[in-house]
This record gives sequence, C-alpha cells and structure tokens, in this order.
Amino acid sequence: MAIGTPYLYVQAFAERSMASSPAAQFDPMEPFARDDVVHEVLDGLEKFEYKLYGPIPLRFHRGQPTKYEFDLNLGIVHFTEQDFEGLSAIVRRINAKWGTQMTFCVYPSKEKARDMILNVRGSPMAPAEID
Repeated sequence: MAIGTPYLYVQAFAERSMASSPAAQFDPMEPFARDDVVHEVLDGLEKFEYKLYGPIPLRFHRGQPTKYEFDLNLGIVHFTEQDFEGLSAIVRRINAKWGTQMTFCVYPSKEKARDMILNVRGSPMAPAEID
C-alpha cells in the first residue's frame, strides 16, 4: 500500500531544512545539509560565553537552517571585541575540521527593534539578501 503520491512524498522531503542522516555525503559548499555539521556549529554557539551575558539561548530567526545558512536572534546584546574573537574561533575550528568557508555577521533585526541577529553562512553559495 502506498504512503501517498510521489508528489506529496517529494514535497514533504523538500520541506526538511537539513539532511536526515549524518552519513550523507559531505559537500563543503552545502555544509548544513548534514545534521552533524549543523549540530556541531549550534553546540559551539549554544555553549559560547558572551563576555557580558554568558551563554545566550538559541532562537532561530526566519526559520530553521537551510543547507547554506541560518540566523539566530540573540535579543538585545552588546558585543565586545572578546565576543567577536570567540565567535571567530568557533568558525575557524569548524572550517579547519570540515574544509568549509563558513563566516558570520551580525545585523539588527528589522522585525523587533534592538534585537541583534547572528547570521552564520556555511558557504559563499548562500543567497545574498539586501533590503
């Protein structure tokens, strides 16, 4: 007995933002297609101790990670030079381990005044969004 039409199966699979298996073949241009890479990055960010705040709970901004990038809403936060160096160290470690070109940037939220968003780009193939 069929579970559903092929179209529904494909659509349900396409709605997933990440791969279902950490054993999926790794493409450094689509690093977040692998759950284990996403979890490794998120674990590092979740444990990161911001100088003025300590660890900040992870809250996704604009949906779940894609295979290229994700945004985290950090709330109202003031960054120190030490914070940027620590975030850079996380990115350098992941890049060295996986051979990726991951970068990050911080920008203010347009939806919620004063909230800061941490954008983590796993690949230069991530779409550019300029508004």
